[in-house]
Order: sequence, then C-alpha cells, then structure tokens
Amino acid sequence: MSNVSLNGPWRLGTVIVALVALLFGLSYFGRVKEPILELVQPAKMLDKAKFAFPGDTSFGDRVVNRSAFAVILHHSEYSAANANALESVRSWAANQFHQDPRFLHPVILPKPVASSTFLNASAYNLLAVPYYLSSQVLGGFLSARIETYCQSQSFKAFADDYYELLGKDGEAATLLARYQSDRGKAAINPLLSLVYFIVAFLSAPVWTRPLRRVATLWRAPFGPDGASAAAAFSYALICLATFYFSQAVLVESTAAQSILAGITCGALAIYMLLPVQVIVDAQEVLTLRHTLTNKRIMVCAWVVASLFCIQFLTWLKQGVLTDPDPLTLLICGFIGDFIHEPVAVKHFLATAIAVLWSATFALMLRTLAHRGTDSTKEIQKKLAALNLPSSDTANSVK
Repeated sequence: MSNVSLNGPWRLGTVIVALVALLFGLSYFGRVKEPILELVQPAKMLDKAKFAFPGDTSFGDRVVNRSAFAVILHHSEYSAANANALESVRSWAANQFHQDPRFLHPVILPKPVASSTFLNASAYNLLAVPYYLSSQVLGGFLSARIETYCQSQSFKAFADDYYELLGKDGEAATLLARYQSDRGKAAINPLLSLVYFIVAFLSAPVWTRPLRRVATLWRAPFGPDGASAAAAFSYALICLATFYFSQAVLVESTAAQSILAGITCGALAIYMLLPVQVIVDAQEVLTLRHTLTNKRIMVCAWVVASLFCIQFLTWLKQGVLTDPDPLTLLICGFIGDFIHEPVAVKHFLATAIAVLWSATFALMLRTLAHRGTDSTKEIQKKLAALNLPSSDTANSVK
C-alpha cells in the first residue's frame, strides 16, 4: 500500500479537488429556484380596492389610450416632482402593456439561469443559495422602507394625482405596486455590491498584511519604501477585479465590459505589488525587479479614483427616471421612494464628489511639484541595508 504525503490539509491540489467535488454535488443533488419577491402588496396601495379578473385587459387599454393625455395635478409643493413621476409611470406602463396586455397578472414561469459556459454554471451552483438568501434579506429591508414612505405626505400627494389620472380601482393600485416592486428588485444588486465593498473595507487590515509581506520581499534589494502603499492599493484593485469578474460570470449581458475591467484591475494590482522593469537592447530582453515610490503609487491611485468619480458623476448627471442608474437605485432604496427622482440628494452627492476631487487634485499638483531628495542619513541607511560602503557615496551627496 503506497503512502500519500500531503504538505498540510490545505494543500492547493486538495482544495481544488474538494471544491470541484462540492460543485458537482450541488449540481446533482441541489435544485435551487429563484424566490418570488413581491416587495409591495397592491392591497396596501388602496384600501378596499376591487380587483379585476386576471384576463381583463380593459385597464391596459385605458392606460395606453391615456398615454397621450395631459396630466392634471392637484396643486401642492410636490406638483413638479409628481408631474415627472407620473410621466415615468405612465410611459413604463404603456410600454409594458404593449409587450404583454396581461403583464399585471403574469403566469410565473421559471427563469433560465446563467449557464452558457462552465464558469457560469459553476458559479451559479456555488453562489445561488447565498445570493438568493441575501436578496431576500435586502428585499425585506426595501419592502419596509417602501412601506414607511407610503405613509408620508409626499406619497399621499402623488397618490391623489395618480388615481385622478388612471382611476381609483384595484388595477391602478396593482400597477403602482408593480412599478415600485420592480424598481425595488432592481436596487437589490446595487445594495449587494455596496455590502460587498463595505465588508472588503472592514477586512482590509487582515488581507493587506500578507500582501505587504510579499511587496516587502520583492523590494528587498531596494528597501521597503512603498511596500505598505502598494499593498493597500493592490488590495483595493483585487477587490475591484473580483467584483468585475463575478459580475461577468453572473450577469451575462455585461460580460465583455466586466471582463475587460476585471483584467485591467487585476493586471494593475499585480504590477503594483510586483513591479518589473523591462530593458531591451540589441542582444536580449531583460525583465528585472523594480520598485515604485510612494509618489508613483499615489498618482496611480488618484488616477483610478478619478475614473470612478467620472463614472459616478455620469450616473448622477445623465441618469433618467425611466431607466435609473445604480446610484439612483441606492438612494431610492434608502429613502424608500422609487417614484420620484432624488434630485436634491443627487445634486448634493455630485457637489461632494466635485469638492473632494478638487481637493485631491490640488494635493496631487503639490505632490508632483515637490521634488524631494533623500538625505545623507537615509542614503547611508539604505547602503547599510545592502552591506555596501557608504562613505564615498555620502561624501558625493554632500
């Protein structure tokens, strides 16, 4: 009988085999179904409402026919916001009724899962259960926020104008509930992304320690300068790359863009952690270890942060109510109002981003303009670490 030796229970090969066995078991024995989330109950939109027979399409015809009518509003402080909100609801409803006249009472059919490649199928079997459980928890949170907003004066003013336009019946209440519920479900993924980045930020001290050791060992011939900054920035880039690759696997519609962003973040993280210098001459190509100063790492981090600020500002400035962006969905989720566009909050966030970016831009200009040189003591310390004589070099610096 041959003896099989393993270098510890967490050997890489053992982990891979165990993971594949787990995935196979989940795919064969498990059959996870997406839960049906109904964040808003139509009965809570209108008391004692009478609901039509599911096959009745008269309400849909009424919505489509009235899509060209002018909106008559009750005068209130919410009139301007209600006009835009009603137009958004009406346009969304008319489009839905054009596609399916009975979309308010659909037949619930199982949706196909992302399984076009072995990566999609494996990721679904591994992540479906925690994803659906997290979605249900966040769905409960959003449902509570929407219910709280429905007790506000803003919603009551909108409801008066809404029922004046479409009629005060059960179908109108169902349409309003469906609109809010669909917007709420669209906000679940942005909320999950926010939770992911919060967890990544809180666990940063744990994961940056091994990265700092790797960066220090790689920079050993040059000294530890820049190792801590490189570890922190590399960790942030690794979190971004993981997020984009997960999005590419789970959301097939954005796979190409997500893979490109993931590769960019991953490659930059590796270079920040393990920088190299390529020297090409007439005879050969050399790839040597290299180091990055804190200033260079700071510039790279500022550039990446600026690109994300541009993306956030594009969302805040160019987003529309009929097709809300992730930031708008996040804001609406915390407020509980998926009917009105949060103009004031978006303006505040855009201003805050602009102010913070301007401050960091001024700091970056100051950093680039300052050309500091190492003192004699610092040079002697570096040479001592390399076990080289420092007297001649120190005198030359003086």
